[in-house]
Amino acid sequence: MGVGVGLFDFRRQYVSYAAYHVDEKNKAIHTVFVPSILWSSFAMAAYYEPKIMWAGAIGYAGYYTILHPLIGGSAGVVVLGFAYGAQEFVKHGLEWTGVDPFVAAAGIWVTSWIAQILGHRIYEGRAPAFLDNAFQPLVLAPLFVWTHSLFDIGLFKKTANELDVEVTKEVAKYRASKKEGAAAKK
Repeated sequence: MGVGVGLFDFRRQYVSYAAYHVDEKNKAIHTVFVPSILWSSFAMAAYYEPKIMWAGAIGYAGYYTILHPLIGGSAGVVVLGFAYGAQEFVKHGLEWTGVDPFVAAAGIWVTSWIAQILGHRIYEGRAPAFLDNAFQPLVLAPLFVWTHSLFDIGLFKKTANELDVEVTKEVAKYRASKKEGAAAKK
């Protein structure tokens, strides 16, 4: 799906992104490392210019709220909390850890990306979403992780079930096209 297609359609964005994340181990990796990437990105931005970080955080929160007022709105609150925490880490991180806050955040960011790429390679057998659409991992990944976590604890059951059916169809289409491509190569 292109960036502009369904840009404000929660269902389409979720299904498109979730189709890249069907393996439970890979989802667990994303549950840990997507928030780490978001937080460390905020910390690196705040290190140089807190206004840029806050503009990004407010943009994420606003977009998520537009996509889905309840799920996205609650994700937006979490995003703003991450931004505040990142700003505080930049202010006090050196005294807390003995490491320059930018260096610490950059280390977390790089480690988190490596973990996610390996998760896709090892568990999904499919390239990460950013190879098809950079918007999804950079903007939608935190919302996907939040949404998936809410579904995992039993919230929004009807929505979760409906989306699961759509994701299953999308994955089946991908696998069928992959088989067709392999057969054509023979």
